[in-house]
Amino acid sequence: MDETFTPGARRAMDRAGARARARGADEVGPGDLLAALADEPESVASEMVAAFGLDAPGVREVLGLPRLDESEHGADPLDESAPAPAPPWSPAIRAIVGEAKARARAQGRSSSIGTEHLLAGLVVEAAFALEPLRDAGLDLDGLRDSLNRPEVDVEPLPPLEGPPLDLSDSTRTVDLARVLDASANRAREGLRVVEDYARFVLDDPGLTRRLKEARHRLAEALRGFDPDLLLAARDTREDVGTHIMTHSEQVRENPRAVLAANFKRTAEALRSLEEYGKLVDVWLAGRFEVLRYDVYTLEKLVMTAVHAYRSLADCRLMVLVGGLPTLGDLTWIVGEALAGGADVIQLREKGLPDRVLLTRAREVRILTAQAGARFLVNDRPDLARLAGADGVHLGQEDVTVRDARRIVGPNLVIGVSTHDRAQLDAAVLSGAGYLGVGPVFPSATKEFAEPELAGLAYVRAAAESTNLPWFALGGVDETNVDRVLEAGASRIAVAAAVVKADRPRDAAARLRAALDAADPDPLPHDPVFPTE
Repeated sequence: MDETFTPGARRAMDRAGARARARGADEVGPGDLLAALADEPESVASEMVAAFGLDAPGVREVLGLPRLDESEHGADPLDESAPAPAPPWSPAIRAIVGEAKARARAQGRSSSIGTEHLLAGLVVEAAFALEPLRDAGLDLDGLRDSLNRPEVDVEPLPPLEGPPLDLSDSTRTVDLARVLDASANRAREGLRVVEDYARFVLDDPGLTRRLKEARHRLAEALRGFDPDLLLAARDTREDVGTHIMTHSEQVRENPRAVLAANFKRTAEALRSLEEYGKLVDVWLAGRFEVLRYDVYTLEKLVMTAVHAYRSLADCRLMVLVGGLPTLGDLTWIVGEALAGGADVIQLREKGLPDRVLLTRAREVRILTAQAGARFLVNDRPDLARLAGADGVHLGQEDVTVRDARRIVGPNLVIGVSTHDRAQLDAAVLSGAGYLGVGPVFPSATKEFAEPELAGLAYVRAAAESTNLPWFALGGVDETNVDRVLEAGASRIAVAAAVVKADRPRDAAARLRAALDAADPDPLPHDPVFPTE
């Protein structure tokens, strides 16, 4: 077990594994962790759950889980002599632990992951696991708000050894305070500028939440300085830097330039806070270092989103083609789909020799270019680049976004299929330019076991999580497209609904009409997303 867990959190994780083992599960799931947290005596998590309406027995009753000492073997599954090891973590558990680590890290590099962080991870990454508790009396909204309050989410800084700044040398103190005050203001201002873009222009809840959390963490770190001293040392009128302006500071060619400038401004200010903060407290300076690295990641996520919106803003209907016997059949289907309103064609072929597949990809590239549509290649970033495609689509078992980017270069868009919230968040963090969300329904072109179906619940979760372009996929057709759109989708990816239709052009046209009727203009156009 990771050494950064507190003893209580470590016991809870062990107990969650024991529960999964006792019920014969292949993976440790969110329900196992939730019950384990409630069972952990006198932990912060169990006390918070109880405070908002539900004690440990109540949690177990709702989840249908026995006490550990009531397992079918009549033995404590935590006993080290148990014959079978605990099953591996599910993707959801990995996402929960990742969120917990991020929250603990916000308190400082040496902070351990506690039960409250694991509970917060559950609320963020697996809220569906807590929904059944709502009807049993748990005030889930109150619990969520409590976990997200700064006084719960981020603990106060420990007191410094001595005053925040050494007042024995007044000149040195004032000079240092001016540096810290100016850097703090630049960091706050830069983060606010990019957060406003994510919030009001991109309208992206996931990016907005991450940027807002970064601002709150900055505010918490700045509490390590004496605010009265910093304010008293401020002397804007006599600051020589206020009278020095460069041409680049006065000109912003487009909104992307505003973002780039303010991300750089924020990172530079954080570096200054880190370096000069070392004169105050080395541990405190480390918090600015961690935040600076996180800002680098946020810059990548936001800039990737801007590029994706510019590339796919108008794209609504993706048609997946493949498995056709001849090149003539393929080009006819592609032509019919484009004529019916498809604006993205994804070539998905299995088992063809590379040379044949590349020939087909190049033909589809010609047709899509003539129609002004996007062209993607499934699974194969190497062939996508050779065919001149606009991007590549990756599954969960394909190469990573990072490796694909090394092949296709900086300009091609990379999409990732996701089947749950954990995979969606992982894809966003990896730099995916768009997402596949599903499978929503059983598919005529790809077999899915019933437990693998993400369903409309995942469509709703995706709509609430991100405004990065995403396509609902898996069994979507004319009979159910309205349900998909009502769940929050504005883009769909279809295969059999068009490829196997008697009249592919008409089938595509009807699907496109349903999309346009539900949301005529999903994203704004230029000049918000200017062509560079």
